[in-house]
Amino acid sequence: MTIWFSTNIPEMRAISTFNRVSTDISEIQHRITTGQRINSGRDDPGGLIIREGMRADIKGIHGLQTGMMQAENLTNIASDGMVRLLNLLVGSDTTNPSETSLIGALNSSMTNAQAGEFAANFLQLYDAAVSSTKYGSDNLLSTSGGFTRDFRLGGGGTLTVEIADLSSSGTGAAVQLADAIANIPNGDAERAAAITIAEALQATIATAVGTIGGDQSIVAMNQRLLDSRLTSTVAAEGRISNADIAVESSRMARSELLAQNAMNSIMYTRNYAAFAVRSLFG
Repeated sequence: MTIWFSTNIPEMRAISTFNRVSTDISEIQHRITTGQRINSGRDDPGGLIIREGMRADIKGIHGLQTGMMQAENLTNIASDGMVRLLNLLVGSDTTNPSETSLIGALNSSMTNAQAGEFAANFLQLYDAAVSSTKYGSDNLLSTSGGFTRDFRLGGGGTLTVEIADLSSSGTGAAVQLADAIANIPNGDAERAAAITIAEALQATIATAVGTIGGDQSIVAMNQRLLDSRLTSTVAAEGRISNADIAVESSRMARSELLAQNAMNSIMYTRNYAAFAVRSLFG
C-alpha cells in the first residue's frame, strides 16, 4: 500500500508567523533599549532624512550660541574697562569730583603744579586700566588701529565689534591727553588745553560705551532667538526620533502573545501529524 503525506500547511504558516513576530520583537526591544524610534534607514527612511537635517541644525545652533557667549563676554569686559576710564576722567563720586577725577581736579583750585602731579598719577591709573582690559590674550582697548572682531548671528548676518585704541601711547584719542598732561605745570593756557582734550576724550569714550551697549543688545536678542530656535528644533527632532516607550511596550506584549500562539500552533500541528501517522499503522 502506498502512503502519501501532504505538506503541513498549518505548520508552515505558524512558523512564518513565529519568524515574523520574532523579528518584530527584536526590533521593538532595540527601540526600547536605545529609546530611539529610528535606529536605521529601514525604520523610517523619510523620517531619518528629516531627523539628520534637524540634528545638523542643532549642532549649528550650538556653534552660534558659543559665538554669542564669546561676544557677550568680550563686550562686557570692554564696557567695564571703558567705564573705569570714564570714572577716572569724570569721577564716580559727583559730590567731590576734584578728588576723584582728572577733569574735576583740573577745574579745581589746585595750583598748576598740583594739577600736573594729579594728572600724572591719573595717567598711570588710566594706562593700567587700559592694559588690564583683556579678553584672553587680546588687548581690547590698546590694539594699534583699534580692535575688531566678527561674530556670526543666528539670522545669517554678522555682528562686527569695533573698539577704538584708547591707550595713551598708541594711535588713539588719549595720546593728545598724555602730551597735554606733561605741559600742565607750564601755565593756565596749557591747563585749559588739557581740560578741553580730557573732555573730548570723555565724549569719545562715552560714545564707545554706547556703541558697545548697542552690540550687547544685539547679542542678547540673538541669544534669546537662538534659545527659542534650539528648544523648538530639539522638541521636533525628539518627536520624530524618540520612541514612545508606552506604545512600544504595548506592541511588545502583543508580539510576545502572537509568538506564543504561533509556537503553540507549531507544536500542535507537529503532534497531530505524528498522531496521524501512528494511527495509519494501527
